[in-house]
Amino acid sequence: MRPAALAALGGAATAAVALLLAAARGGPYLTADAVNGWVVVFAAALLLALVAAPFELERKLREWRPPPEPEPGTAKLRDERWEGAALAWGGICIAVLAIAVPVGLAESFSGNSLAGTAALFATIEAGLVLATLLLWLLSG
Repeated sequence: MRPAALAALGGAATAAVALLLAAARGGPYLTADAVNGWVVVFAAALLLALVAAPFELERKLREWRPPPEPEPGTAKLRDERWEGAALAWGGICIAVLAIAVPVGLAESFSGNSLAGTAALFATIEAGLVLATLLLWLLSG
């Protein structure tokens, strides 16, 4: 298994297990007085999965669409696979936000609720990645 795939899948799996362990430990999950350590593991693992995703996506695109050969004497062609990977990465972040924001709003993003806490971290992380992608696209 490739490092990017291992990081993305390992991060997602670790995030899921960390949520189960946080639920087993109980609340409060994220308050001014206490932080459930498993919630911190969840946040780190989710970020790992989100950050590793575009590298695995680009590798898959490389298998599906090999780059065209540049003509002799011309500048090197731009590799469009990274653009496709970035768009897919943005789609993943939008999907995470589509789940996390309604759950978070329903739970008021409460630190006393596991769903609210997990939604808060997922919204922040996916939102930051999506904002970074948007700034990169707008920068030209």
